[in-house]
Amino acid sequence: MKRFAFASLAGALLVGTCFAQGRIVINEFQYDDSGTDDKEFVELYNAGDQPVDISGWVLAAGDLATLTDNNADYTIPGGTTLQPGQYYVLGSAVVPNVNQIVGVNNLWENDNEWLALKDTAGNIIDALAYETNKGSNFPAGHFEGLGLWGNFTSIDGDAAGTDLTFQSLSRWEDGYDTNNNGRDFALKIWTPGSNNNPTAAPSLPRSYDFDDNFMGAMVPDFTGSFRNPRYIDPTAMDDFVLYNPNIIPASPQGGNAMCMWDWAGGGNAAATDFHFTGALGAEMWVYLDTALHAGTDLESWAVGILGTTETFFNLPFVNPASACAITGLAWVWRKSATENSLRLVDAKNGGNSGDTGTVWNVLGTIDLTSMASGWYRLRIEAQGSVVRGIFGGTYGSKTDGTSFCGVVDDVSNRRGQFYLGFREAVGSNLATNPPRIDRLTLYAPAAGTGDVNGDGCIDDTDLAIVLTAFGSNDCTADVNSDGIVDDTDLAIVLGTFGDGC
Repeated sequence: MKRFAFASLAGALLVGTCFAQGRIVINEFQYDDSGTDDKEFVELYNAGDQPVDISGWVLAAGDLATLTDNNADYTIPGGTTLQPGQYYVLGSAVVPNVNQIVGVNNLWENDNEWLALKDTAGNIIDALAYETNKGSNFPAGHFEGLGLWGNFTSIDGDAAGTDLTFQSLSRWEDGYDTNNNGRDFALKIWTPGSNNNPTAAPSLPRSYDFDDNFMGAMVPDFTGSFRNPRYIDPTAMDDFVLYNPNIIPASPQGGNAMCMWDWAGGGNAAATDFHFTGALGAEMWVYLDTALHAGTDLESWAVGILGTTETFFNLPFVNPASACAITGLAWVWRKSATENSLRLVDAKNGGNSGDTGTVWNVLGTIDLTSMASGWYRLRIEAQGSVVRGIFGGTYGSKTDGTSFCGVVDDVSNRRGQFYLGFREAVGSNLATNPPRIDRLTLYAPAAGTGDVNGDGCIDDTDLAIVLTAFGSNDCTADVNSDGIVDDTDLAIVLGTFGDGC
């Protein structure tokens, strides 16, 4: 949020009309864990280039349509100045780098609530709301966009076990602010009082064949909300923990694969420990069980790019409203007694996927019920204002398989992870089908060429496709992926006419 900035007169005199400013944001927070809720915190950050005196400012919270609730508010003590690039953490004593201890536990509610940072005059400096799938009838200005739609619980890092990474909701980068809570925050490893991005994004392409470790080992580069993704042998089940819930054939690559789920049940999510900015693609083999469920059994998973997920991956497409809160672009699989389908979706900045007030945009649907269970190629990539998805066909090919595309908000500056989510509501965990993936490749999409129909020859057919769609947003003819078929696309085809023929 950028409602108020704090200008330095001295800085203004030095740089003329260019004002030096301080800009304080709510940078990271955690309000619920699987233990006693004793690790809750809110981190403030000065994203500007001037110090800001935040003495007497109030971090307020509420869950009503008026300001007459009894939720705790916390006042920052006198003599507190936040330097440029400095953090200020309010929380319990066990939170790393805490600056102001405001209680022992249960410092913020584990339900839909708004948080607002207010200066001494009561002006809202920054604000957000969380779990808005449960309602957001809050005072004006106390959240941005739709708020943070999904639900959140971090596994308690003090609990016994092996999956102990504590998580929070944090801005993609320190101070990153588009004035939309769903666009600005992600489920990430907690970093109170320090950089939100301890792990830099790798160079692309980055490939995973999952054959470099043993069954049950945790897959590097990924962190799960309750369980980290594991190496599995698809053709075997272990004796003690259900890393692989049931035996399936080996993938076309063979060897091990990755499985992502919580074998105790109740949903799970995982994402890369780093995020990307701008154009991104992902290609993989994924196993699909195409049979229908019996009775009321239901399960779903998603694999997505340039977005994030919530800890439980609540079931999507539940009517009238769903708490599923993925963002960005994804393939979403859903299986029940009446459907077994795969959808290419633009989940945007989060929001309802149910019938009432639908926010998601479904760009294509594949009915799997007539297909055989097995491993299928999935590909998804976003560049400029276009997302493209391919189901089936030859790994690495852009010309075979079932293809969909759609126009989306320009992704050139969008931040996001490669992420997975899975949720099951079944009678037996042995009947579940969490995402089992092999030969995963993350890549930077190549620039568009004049070979519009992908037959290897740039000829009259490609020219006709562009001319027919000229002036529209037809993504199949949008060569440069800018959201409009225009002279630029025509010039690309004409400039390479005859190549490959």
